[in-house]
Formats: sequence, C-alpha cells, structure tokens
Amino acid sequence: MKSKSLVFAIAAVLVIALTSIGALAATKKSTIRVEGMKCAKCSGSVEKALKATEGVEKVEVSLKEVVVEYDDQKTSETKLREVINATGFKAVEEKTGSQ
Repeated sequence: MKSKSLVFAIAAVLVIALTSIGALAATKKSTIRVEGMKCAKCSGSVEKALKATEGVEKVEVSLKEVVVEYDDQKTSETKLREVINATGFKAVEEKTGSQ
C-alpha cells in the first residue's frame, strides 16, 4: 500500500513540475510596422528571414506590417526587429504616450 501511495505522489509531483515548465514558455504575438516593402518579393524576403529565426512559430506579412507569433523564451521583439532591419527594410518603432 505504501509503494502505491509513493508512486502516486511521485507522479503528481512530475505532472506539476512539467506543467509549470510549460507555463514558463509563452507564445507572444507582435505586430511590427515595416517601411520599404513594395512587392511580394520584398515581403517574401522578410517572411523567409523571420521564419529562419529560432523561436518564431508563425509569420504573416503584408506590404505595411508583419505579424509574428514567437516563443518569448527563445527570441524577443527586439531580435525580430533586428532581423527585419537586416533584410534592408525598416522596422518602425511605435511612438507611445502624448507629446
């Protein structure tokens, strides 16, 4: 009877531990305005570069903006902006607050 209880307790601890590990990695979604893309080839090069970035899960590109879903444990919005800028286009910083 003791061994059954011990196995159950260990299983419960493992389930809790694995659940909390999964909770640490969150998928984030960022919309980044991009200047300079004028055609499908332009947006295609940005899409390809972002998809090659570790942690990127999904990319949607239009001629004015990029929507990226990514694992925030593997990459950041700052890194995504750097990748976009490295393709020759400009990731526009959004201005917040009143001036």
